[in-house]
Amino acid sequence: MTGQAPAVGRVGAGVAALRRGANGPEVLLIRRRDDARWDLPGGGVNVGEEVETAARRELREETGLEAGPLTLLAVFSGEAHRHTYPDGNVVAWVTIVYTIGQVGGEARAGDDAAEATWWPLAALPGEVSAATWAYFRALTRPEEVRA
Repeated sequence: MTGQAPAVGRVGAGVAALRRGANGPEVLLIRRRDDARWDLPGGGVNVGEEVETAARRELREETGLEAGPLTLLAVFSGEAHRHTYPDGNVVAWVTIVYTIGQVGGEARAGDDAAEATWWPLAALPGEVSAATWAYFRALTRPEEVRA
């Protein structure tokens, strides 16, 4: 054993909200309060909750936006999706990410999001986790996502 805390497995739901910006496609990102990294809106699926329902709930809680139709992007797991929280808890996430092209409302930070803003896909922020980079690869280079 490496001395790392044992991980607890969790199922997560995330949303890649996309829109056409002035300089090309943009994706909605939130800056997490716990580690100040940029990420897609998303979080844990509650016991008994459907994954799509959780994705819509997380988008609403973290950005104030209502989701239009959801399309499955991919399911993510593995070492890049293991997260150590500031309190020392370690979670091994299996995250189901959806894309949406229609959202209702204006983005505003809420819940555990310190900020919510639209970023050009061509100029994403540097402060993102390995998991978030995997989501971006799936959005921009879907041929690299394992089936």
